[in-house]
Amino acid sequence: MARVIVKTAAVVLRTFRMGETSKLVTLYSENHGKLKVMAKGARKPKSKYGGCLEVTNEIQIVCYLRDDRDLQTLSDAEVVRTHPQLLTDLTRLAYAGAASEMLDRLTIEHEANERLYACLTGVLAGLEEVAPAQLESLFWYFQLRVAAALGYRPELVACTSCGGELTPQACWFSPALGGGVCHSCSREAIATAADVNEGGGTTIFGTSTRRVSGESLQFLAVLQAMRTYSRDELPAAPARSGEIRNMLRGFLEYHAGASGRLRSLEFLDALGPYQPPHNTATANDKD
Repeated sequence: MARVIVKTAAVVLRTFRMGETSKLVTLYSENHGKLKVMAKGARKPKSKYGGCLEVTNEIQIVCYLRDDRDLQTLSDAEVVRTHPQLLTDLTRLAYAGAASEMLDRLTIEHEANERLYACLTGVLAGLEEVAPAQLESLFWYFQLRVAAALGYRPELVACTSCGGELTPQACWFSPALGGGVCHSCSREAIATAADVNEGGGTTIFGTSTRRVSGESLQFLAVLQAMRTYSRDELPAAPARSGEIRNMLRGFLEYHAGASGRLRSLEFLDALGPYQPPHNTATANDKD
């Protein structure tokens, strides 16, 4: 294939050192999906890229593209938007890292998906502005949007076994069936055959199925129904956040395999409860 020059908006997902002076950069672009590019001389003191190629930066790039190659050549880049609030808040930065890792691990090169690009830029902007109690809700919203854009939107309103409406009473969540399972269908399946596995789930419907509260499913259904979020309307994460967290992680790992297991989320688990940054002043507080 002939080499073509492309110009597109992109978000920096990750970077690696290459050689003495260059960088290998993974981008998620608006028009060409995930791209891996070589930025020659990017680590030189007087590089034309400056601080442009930092993770979470939204940039405009010019690169030489060949679909038959995994590694492209970056010609130029300029910053469109940075996210300074993330850099001063470890928890917010960790969620941004998890969002970037999720797109990196769940996508392949050269498959454009403008919905995914919009999801990523939206969550990066949101992580700077939402309240601490809303951070995990925003990330769950992002996970649901990404799952839908990739073709495996979970069913959170109707039973995936019988089609009946899921009620507020305790029910089950089956990654294999693609969502919630009502109490009646789960009870019948358990009566037939079930084994408790090491992860805390129960093996019915051919895979690990978790018992969850109806409130958790309803909370996710509310997030899923939101076409876009706003700080005023985004609900804070509920008390059963661990239940929802495990539900979504298990769902993504089932559908994406090992690629759905995010190391960034393990880091978030290790961080524990939210700790505000030492300097709590925001851009809105400044004159």
